[in-house]
Amino acid sequence: MIKVEAPRAFYTSPQQIRIGSVVFDRDADMVAVVRDVKGLMVDLERPTGLAWGAAYGRLRPGSEREGRQFRAPAKLQRVRRRGMP
Repeated sequence: MIKVEAPRAFYTSPQQIRIGSVVFDRDADMVAVVRDVKGLMVDLERPTGLAWGAAYGRLRPGSEREGRQFRAPAKLQRVRRRGMP
């Protein structure tokens, strides 16, 4: 039997969001890290440098699995950058 983790609840206040935390953006359907919280908007970023803003109500904390999925391309991106002149 495969254990499926239930999605966590969405944030109810921007004060709940911490800079550097992994979150899931429902609109972009992607996991990202929080770079800044500006009022009701949150600045997000992927390891590749893709950055965007999202309303805090569209975000939920990333699960453990999503955190691992986020770190894998981050590691690959670091390796790629080391190999570039």
